[in-house]
Amino acid sequence: MQILEVQALGEKEALDQAVSYLGTEPDTIELSVLKKGSSGFLGLGQKTLGIYKINAIRGKTPLAVIIRGVISTLLGHMGYSVSVKDYRNVEEGKLMVDLESEFAGYIIGKHGRTLEALQFMTNLIVEKITGEQPKILLDIENYRERRAQHLMEIARKTGDYVIKTGKSRLLDPLNPYERRLVHMALQDNENVKTESEGNGVYKRVRVFRVNNGQVPEPGNEMVTEENIGNINFEAGQDPEGAEDIEFKDDNFNR
Repeated sequence: MQILEVQALGEKEALDQAVSYLGTEPDTIELSVLKKGSSGFLGLGQKTLGIYKINAIRGKTPLAVIIRGVISTLLGHMGYSVSVKDYRNVEEGKLMVDLESEFAGYIIGKHGRTLEALQFMTNLIVEKITGEQPKILLDIENYRERRAQHLMEIARKTGDYVIKTGKSRLLDPLNPYERRLVHMALQDNENVKTESEGNGVYKRVRVFRVNNGQVPEPGNEMVTEENIGNINFEAGQDPEGAEDIEFKDDNFNR
């Protein structure tokens, strides 16, 4: 299955480009011609670039090579160039891939949604190529660590607000990993309780105040649907900085 597409005057040049870019050996990939290139008659005349597909060989092409090719192809179709900085085993069965690009802000997208979509597509394609199911995590500009720290800060500030006002708070929709971070940030706070609400992958976490070990009945609680942390990421800045959070309530002082 195709993992990369290159333009070159001939097959040898195309293979050399692919080997150099993917960081692999010629016998680990296959080349097929989409459009033949030409260097002109006897090296003279008009030269035309051909288009060549680089295909993975199941059981022979290294996983890192497949991932590099797939990510480059996906982002290339989006108009973004990217390079793979590093591969790290973060835990059993999970591989973190660190990316680098001048278009980092666009690749991350609002609330990291574009990065998540890229990660989903990468896992889907790699699984189809390899016949296996490796869990690939993508990161760029250390976004995931900064996002995690930000979410935990939001959780703590939300907990303080709920304790002070008695009002429950409903956070923005989060993926399972991000919801887990919020739950973990408040799990040792005996004065609050967290619950996930909604359906699908993206659910919202509600934070309640606990009175004498009991969560108020739904009909007795004061609920606000205001969101916190509606944020946009710009390359080079901390994502969703905690200093931008505003609690619009006169009774709450940060």
